[in-house]
Amino acid sequence: MIILQVTESPSLDFFSLIFKGGWVMIPLGLVLIFAIYLIIERWLYFNVQDGVNGEKSNRHIAYLRSGESHPAVQLCAEEKGAWGRIFIHAGSGESMQDTDQLLSDATNIEVSQLEKGLSGLSLIAGIAPLLGFIGTIIGVINIFFDISQSQDISISVISEGLYQKMISSATGLFVGIIAFAANQLFQQRIDRFIRRIQQHALLVKLAIKEGNLVK
Repeated sequence: MIILQVTESPSLDFFSLIFKGGWVMIPLGLVLIFAIYLIIERWLYFNVQDGVNGEKSNRHIAYLRSGESHPAVQLCAEEKGAWGRIFIHAGSGESMQDTDQLLSDATNIEVSQLEKGLSGLSLIAGIAPLLGFIGTIIGVINIFFDISQSQDISISVISEGLYQKMISSATGLFVGIIAFAANQLFQQRIDRFIRRIQQHALLVKLAIKEGNLVK
């Protein structure tokens, strides 16, 4: 009788590998949590602040063209987002130059609020891969130190220790990619917001002239 012996091939367990990454996995984990917090916080903030309602924009221009400054201000005051806080100043200056400066200053303030926290994501995108690389370098140093003590330079010893230490590099790259991608997406949303504000600001200036709201 022939007995077939079935042997299970070794497999990589995700969580066990994570714990084998060394002490550097702790700061990487904290950095990942902070990155996720920033992404969620910015996402919620952007969803409220960077929206521009097309119907309200048209009404705003119509009020200004007809010289009705009070309804235009009231419309902006009812808007919760950054759009309302910017264009509530439309027509409040004594001259077109004053109005233009007010709109520019208000836009800069709102853009700075949108950019808040993005420097943190940029920092994480740069630091996380370096942390992972440091963990791998320290692991490789330990491997060769152990080899020098045991005089065992077999491939199994080197490969087993090396693949475990490479986990920190892979984790660092993973965290860095998440932070970098999120930062770029938010920057694109800011750029779109600025373009929409500039387009509406141009229409506002023309409407103010037609409505004779400034000298």
